[in-house]
Amino acid sequence: MLTMTFRRGDVVLVLFPDSNLRTAKRRPALVVQADELGTELSQTIVAMITSNMRRAGRHSRITVLASSESARRSGLSMDSVIMTGNLATVHYS
Repeated sequence: MLTMTFRRGDVVLVLFPDSNLRTAKRRPALVVQADELGTELSQTIVAMITSNMRRAGRHSRITVLASSESARRSGLSMDSVIMTGNLATVHYS
């Protein structure tokens, strides 16, 4: 079993699948899966992060400004939007 040290709240770089499930784009994502579920699977659930600020402003989206402490801690260097309605399960590999 592959053990990773990702925890809920971490920002990770993943191949996030497009809606057609045939292609993917490397992008930052927020780990949203609860820690230590004990699933023994080498995967986790993440929310897409985009720098396209036109996607901000909806109740299900969280804006993170690059000047904020949250952005600095997570490594986000641009104003970003966390798309909580756009989730994916990604493998650690």
